[in-house]
Amino acid sequence: MGVTFIKCGWCGWDASIVAVFGGYIMTKTLFTNRILAHASLATVRRLLADPLNLPMWATAVTTVAPAMDGYMLERAGAGLNPSEHLRVTTHDNQVIYQGVGDQLAYQVTFTLTADASGQTMVDEQVSLLEEAPSWLPLPLIKPVMQRDFQRKLNQFAALAGAQNNDD
Repeated sequence: MGVTFIKCGWCGWDASIVAVFGGYIMTKTLFTNRILAHASLATVRRLLADPLNLPMWATAVTTVAPAMDGYMLERAGAGLNPSEHLRVTTHDNQVIYQGVGDQLAYQVTFTLTADASGQTMVDEQVSLLEEAPSWLPLPLIKPVMQRDFQRKLNQFAALAGAQNNDD
């Protein structure tokens, strides 16, 4: 079983290429974060599965618009991906975001685990779907990215806790 290169079918960009091994997209994990949300698994999953909720907890996201096979995101500020195509999939207790933007193609996998008290542990794994640009000093910015993602995950947990009675 070898590595095959295919054009990325979900982003619609001929230049985006991902490696597939045995039918799975190969990713390079950058980091993981974890938060305990004072909300049910159903609430957490519902909020994560709908990208229209992103501006409520990922505050740099200013616009989310439905697009062919996903959503188009716009961000304020000088981020790596000021605009990107986002695809969201759900599997059992996972919600997966795949984003392709101006500089990076990435995947965020949220794994949800309910506890006996009705709270939900959210594990967030951030991975690259393709190599980062050579000019990007990934080892230097990775800790900054992880802190920023953790901050957003904390904001998400607060949002989920505030909406926990909506189930």
